Amino acid sequence: MRRNYIVLSVLAVCAAAFFTVSCSKKTEVKPAAAETSSDGASPFLQQLRKNGVLKVGSSGDSPFAYIDQKTGSFDGVDAEIIKEAAKRLGIQKVEMALIPFSELILNLNNGNIDIIADCMYTRADRGEKVYFGDIWYTQGGGLLASEKSPVNGQSTFDPKTTRVGYTEGTAWQYVVQGWQKDGLIKDAVATGDQSESIVALQYGKIDAFLTDSTVVESLFANSPDTLKGLKLCSGYKDVPETIGRIAPAVSFDHIAFMKELNNVVMTLRDEGFIDTVFKKYGLDPKLHTITNDPAQRLCTVNSRDD
Repeated sequence: MRRNYIVLSVLAVCAAAFFTVSCSKKTEVKPAAAETSSDGASPFLQQLRKNGVLKVGSSGDSPFAYIDQKTGSFDGVDAEIIKEAAKRLGIQKVEMALIPFSELILNLNNGNIDIIADCMYTRADRGEKVYFGDIWYTQGGGLLASEKSPVNGQSTFDPKTTRVGYTEGTAWQYVVQGWQKDGLIKDAVATGDQSESIVALQYGKIDAFLTDSTVVESLFANSPDTLKGLKLCSGYKDVPETIGRIAPAVSFDHIAFMKELNNVVMTLRDEGFIDTVFKKYGLDPKLHTITNDPAQRLCTVNSRDD
């Protein structure tokens, strides 16, 4: 009888132990979705806060987003905006990854960077690959030529001799290639990044270089020696297609995070922060900044919104 009692007792203990372990296992596999932040932050923002860093992709062009060679700091119009916004979102640090402009979207979607902030134009073809945030500012083109050159805009091009440079992957590539297609110029030439293209122009390898107006404006204001011997062509005329609406971009997986960023940037604009940033880099806010009016602020080329 005692043996039966002992056996029954052992079985009872084992059953209790099994029940306890089973309950413990169920607790461990609690859905991750149950973890929420006190301020309702998106999962990606929570992860960025945990990691302590936001990785920003940029081609390194001044005055947008670049590393200052003297201080090592991440500077520029886009850099200042994203750094301040990240700080207000609770992200400790922002780091820049130097990537050729034409490869930014590829690196974003491969997960090598978290966001693009590099004076990227919002275009429908790009909207099929990434999700753009609200518009940060606008800009047009700036055509550079030698001070001694007769080139001063589209009307002064010589279809038999004029060679115009562009940076590959930018909106200006398509403008310059369009000029060649329409017979306005002889050659459309990929001349590298901004610095390489300016040097190519100074050495006479091309007759003109089309780039962002803010780049030219900033260089003439802050580094005039960089443009020695060059002029800004007063006869250059933008068309509606070349007026760029600039916005940051994330992958489709992180749309919720971009909407959180949008809200912070609206506050920065209301506070006058963005105007102050433009003045810091020698740029006229009246030529570039917008208001929080939805007609000006909202991006219209995104192919998805959830």
